[in-house]
Amino acid sequence: MSYQILPNIIFIFAVLGILLLILRRLPEAAAATEQASLETGVREKLLAKGLPARAFSKVSTFVKFWTRKIWNFILEAKDLRPHAAAGYRMQKIFNGRLPGFKPALAPQPITTHEVKSERYYLDMIKLQPKNLSNYDLLGKFYLEQTNISDAKDIYEYLVNHEPGNPEFQARLGYCYYLLKQFGKAAAHYEKSLALDSTQPNRYYNLGLSLEGEGKLDEAVKNFEAAIALEPSVKYYVSLSNVYLKLNNGSKAREILRKAQALEPQNEIVKAKLEKLTLPNVG
Repeated sequence: MSYQILPNIIFIFAVLGILLLILRRLPEAAAATEQASLETGVREKLLAKGLPARAFSKVSTFVKFWTRKIWNFILEAKDLRPHAAAGYRMQKIFNGRLPGFKPALAPQPITTHEVKSERYYLDMIKLQPKNLSNYDLLGKFYLEQTNISDAKDIYEYLVNHEPGNPEFQARLGYCYYLLKQFGKAAAHYEKSLALDSTQPNRYYNLGLSLEGEGKLDEAVKNFEAAIALEPSVKYYVSLSNVYLKLNNGSKAREILRKAQALEPQNEIVKAKLEKLTLPNVG
């Protein structure tokens, strides 16, 4: 008889173990749910555009979280492997798919008209709601259309999902800069550069953000960092403008002469140098 009772005892202990795991993991689940709630505003805007609700549902997030935990517990407790009979039965419960697995969907054919339409990108996101590159394409589309508010929402969503992506951080910083929220712009450019310090244009954009924020000395440092990586007339011109704001005309002239050495026929540099040679300047 003991060989008949033993499976029931194992099953009971497995259920008790799952309940204990759930109780132990409740704070972690609550934290995951709270993080999801921080994105509610962005999700609502995306859902209003017809994006799939399943991709952003808090209930879906919670269910997926616990499905994955329970599945992992069963594998650990009974040392199952995908080829084992019990493991096969568990996969049958999940309709042949392990939790978290999602088959790839083939993208639809692209036409010139669709590529330039918002609807095309929204449809791509519906097909592959977990593919962040589709959201990035939609964000770039909004930037091209000067729809900055929607672009900001997209890149906030992307940064929340992939904070270690320097490009997403930089594009969110650019959105904030265009919205004249210079402090937030600078913060995201700094995060981007902390992840990838090889991009001179991001130092330049950080300098512009700091200049907009009124932090002129810090702006100078970042323009100089951009120039050190890649001498460019626009970097020199922006640096000279900051020196003028700091009432240092002689330094501004020095910087502009360096720009002129790069492009002797540049009319903007010529005009600025002529203005600085007038009396009582600097």
